[in-house]
Amino acid sequence: MRISAPLIALILIQPPAPPNVVDTPAVKVLTGLTVPEFEAEMQLMTQALGASCGTCHVPRNFTSESNPRKATARRMLEITKAINQQFFSDYKPADGESRLGRITCFTCHQGELRPKSTP
Repeated sequence: MRISAPLIALILIQPPAPPNVVDTPAVKVLTGLTVPEFEAEMQLMTQALGASCGTCHVPRNFTSESNPRKATARRMLEITKAINQQFFSDYKPADGESRLGRITCFTCHQGELRPKSTP
């Protein structure tokens, strides 16, 4: 079997796909995470908010966009990511810590659905 030169070049320059990276149009903010990292991040969020998956997701249909809290959660994640990129870009989370960065959902929510307010 003979392989053409353009095909060889394509094979050589195309980087391999990362293993088990969540790659679905439904994931809009927590991109680039592996399946275990994504699932762990979701668990950290439920703990930080004192919530369950059904707080933001439609039960048995996690890709549904019909729960308005899901859009709110995405906006909060975008804000959190922006803060971390601007102020803590060198921060490397340890194993078991949020992949979001130094500022996480827990920073403000501390186990409550609504963020804690300052005195």
